[in-house]
Amino acid sequence: CLFVDAINEEESVEEDDRLQPRCSGISGASPLWHVWADSKAGRAPGSAVIPTPRRAPAPLHNSPSDEVVGSSAQANVNLFCLTMCVYGKVPVYTCDETKPTCLQCQKSRRQCPGYKDDFDLVFRNETQATERRARRAVVVKKVNSRALEPAQDQDLLTSSTHVKQEYDDVSTDELALQARELMASFVTGTVAVPVEQQAPCYFLANFVLMPKENSPGGYFDFLIPMIKTERPDSVIFTAFEAVAMASLVNRPNTKASGLIHLAFTKYAQALRLTNLALQNQAQQKEDATLAAVLLLGLFESIASERGNVLAWGAHVDGAVQLVKLRGKKQLRTKVGNSLFNTVRNQMIVSCMAASKQPALGIDWWISDDIKDENAKFVAMMSIRVAELRTGVNHILAASPRTPANIEKVLAVMRQAQAMEQEFQDWHDSLPDAWRPKTVAWIENIPDGDLVNAELCPGRVDMFDDFFIAYVWNHARTARIFLSGMVIRCTAWVCAPVDYRTTPEYATAARVGIDIVTDIIASAPYFLGWRVDKDGNLKHAGLGGFACGDDEDASPRSLGGYFCQWGLLSVAGSDFTTDAQRIWAKGRLRYIGDNLGMNQSGMLSNLELRLPSMIVRRDQMTNAFQDQKLVSKLSAIHIGSHISHPPTPGTPASAQQRQAQKELWEKERKKIIQNASNNQGETVERVMAGYFAL
Repeated sequence: CLFVDAINEEESVEEDDRLQPRCSGISGASPLWHVWADSKAGRAPGSAVIPTPRRAPAPLHNSPSDEVVGSSAQANVNLFCLTMCVYGKVPVYTCDETKPTCLQCQKSRRQCPGYKDDFDLVFRNETQATERRARRAVVVKKVNSRALEPAQDQDLLTSSTHVKQEYDDVSTDELALQARELMASFVTGTVAVPVEQQAPCYFLANFVLMPKENSPGGYFDFLIPMIKTERPDSVIFTAFEAVAMASLVNRPNTKASGLIHLAFTKYAQALRLTNLALQNQAQQKEDATLAAVLLLGLFESIASERGNVLAWGAHVDGAVQLVKLRGKKQLRTKVGNSLFNTVRNQMIVSCMAASKQPALGIDWWISDDIKDENAKFVAMMSIRVAELRTGVNHILAASPRTPANIEKVLAVMRQAQAMEQEFQDWHDSLPDAWRPKTVAWIENIPDGDLVNAELCPGRVDMFDDFFIAYVWNHARTARIFLSGMVIRCTAWVCAPVDYRTTPEYATAARVGIDIVTDIIASAPYFLGWRVDKDGNLKHAGLGGFACGDDEDASPRSLGGYFCQWGLLSVAGSDFTTDAQRIWAKGRLRYIGDNLGMNQSGMLSNLELRLPSMIVRRDQMTNAFQDQKLVSKLSAIHIGSHISHPPTPGTPASAQQRQAQKELWEKERKKIIQNASNNQGETVERVMAGYFAL
């Protein structure tokens, strides 16, 4: 019994420095110790190599206690002399409890250190090692990979609670229980559960949306089978740990803890493993490699600062290249199809934000495997909008005002108007399950604090499904870009007449105003507002996530991640009122500060006015292609070197060309700096790409 108790104490030796060896040597160790040491080290009996102990402290007590306090385990320990071997504190001699010193120590010519008093026993019982053993008795297994042996990989994130959704032949029963236990400890704010154990559950409860039977899809649901089968030192598991840690420690009550460095350490490890995987031709095409790249991109959205805002787009571009390399065969499995859809959705957002041409074309991205026709339509139209926007930028930036080019611009404008009509026809044909439902009307905000108000004056809409709301936001964002393209083409064609006097502008502006109102009405749904059975609007639980309590009313981070681009469209639109803009920026700051999405915080600081800013960019380009407009601009700018602008038949001198270049650069910097709101060079580079400057 005493020997077993000593073995149970074995693993705490290295963890707790207060329980270091207490003997000066082990020359008197019994044969039983050598047999046990050999078996623990995997050696044949009698071959154990006993290391030299690190220290031999002085005796602890001169007046030992006469009573045994605590559990039976403590009583057993109290019967030992403090002369113990190096590993496991296995007793060399059994104490005979003779006072004031042990006769066994006298026979062996050792100095008896005496007996532990009551306080020392209690102190020992409160060590971190004992706390960890107690937690292991409840939780059973650690999620932390350092506590896992290779043979235990399949037991990762074990559980026994209610299953949200099964994934092909991979059951999530065990994962759900472990996640629910960790989530319960997180919600109660206990400090007993290490952050490494809280992080996976928090991430699953906030970012992994499981597909439902009648839903168009989930989000990051491909992670469930992967983290069950991959080794703890694999690229996907390391990336999962990094983004989970970042999502947890970026909460408001843990941002000041300094734990974010743990997330960045894991992120660096995941980057290294990802680079190694990309160098291996076989691993390049694996699901785990692509999933790791997507997780690293999400990490940038969560934890990156202003100086690294381009990293998210770089990860998305890398994911697109991997999808291209994997080919269409990736759609044969459920995990591969989910990965493909996630990459496509992020690629669309990235192309819209950076004014990039979508890779591979519509036919390649829109497959017959998309089960829901409405989701398929919105994905197809969003890619077409991104392609058209890139074409508009190219035409308006490089084409002089000739009759042929004017006809090209008018053709693009008619195409944008036709696509808007397609969206309206789609809207009219939707079934009731896909239509947003207005549930409330907000008259005013108490104290007029729009920055911190959770609801904006106007209507509030609800949806039947979280992913349906996400698809709606994609459609609305694409339509705002279409309205902007119509106005840009109108302004280019009718210049120098004010484009805001044209009927095309009036129609596009009316559509833009309606879309802004629609996005604002949908934002409360993403941020946790629901209608109860009595018709009251309040924060309520959001089911469908891989972990957590469905009744928990806390907003989920994925909701903020889904609606941040729609809120940016509102905050930067010419069709938004001042009150709506203040509210939209306030919600972006809320997502950044309270839901842990640093990317949203950066977006809230942008000062965009679209499409008027891009119209200004187009006019500036035309001005330097039209010598008459150059003369007008030079007259406006005092001190300009263009004192004698060239006539249409006179070539410009080198000095005049240099002056035009300087004036262009001055205007370019002004637009970029105003848009970035002085957030630094990296954000200015993002805005330069957005405006094609």
